[in-house]
Amino acid sequence: MAGIPYDKALERISRICSRQEKCSHDVKEKLQSWKVKETDIHKILQWLQERKFVDDGRYARAYVWNQHHFRKWGRIRIRLMLRQKKIPEEVIDKAMERIDEKEYRVILKNELKRKRKTLNPKNRYDLMSRLQRFACSKGYEAELVRKVMEEVINNE
Repeated sequence: MAGIPYDKALERISRICSRQEKCSHDVKEKLQSWKVKETDIHKILQWLQERKFVDDGRYARAYVWNQHHFRKWGRIRIRLMLRQKKIPEEVIDKAMERIDEKEYRVILKNELKRKRKTLNPKNRYDLMSRLQRFACSKGYEAELVRKVMEEVINNE
């Protein structure tokens, strides 16, 4: 099966990128799914990056903000997901610097309080292990979770 020609692919992908933030990895995968030639993919990506339709730094900053504020994810999970999108490590580091430490703790604390209300633990150990698993699955650092969890449990 023949792929989409260069000009059609460029038109379609630029329209997609103008509506929604995309990283270069997502664009490349989309073009490959349309069976666009590899040489054309490289040219299209370069064209999109030169005209700022695709900017991995901007994508990473938006991704970090959205996942942290809306999904309440922690740094570990956000970093992992950006790595899966093949975002360079230095770009990830720069985007992650924008997370405010106080706000990060407040969000974690609120998430632990919210989860605490849904649990019916057998004892303190059961409560702590469930909260720990919950927060770690959202990508929060284990040591920070322990500290914030103590605050939440001791203030009941």
